[in-house]
Amino acid sequence: MKNKFLSRKFLLAVITGLLVVANQGLGLNLPEESILTVAGVAVTYIVGESVVDAKKKGEGK
Repeated sequence: MKNKFLSRKFLLAVITGLLVVANQGLGLNLPEESILTVAGVAVTYIVGESVVDAKKKGEGK
């Protein structure tokens, strides 16, 4: 079984979370709209890939 901690979905979620925390905690002063846009794209990608993975898993039965 593939290591789930190295999946693209997990890494994208971690990097996006770190970006949000770094912007607030470290005072990067990036525009909040930009952070929300990046987070929105990441969430959309993760949900889309999850749907594709679920369909593949359903077809494999």
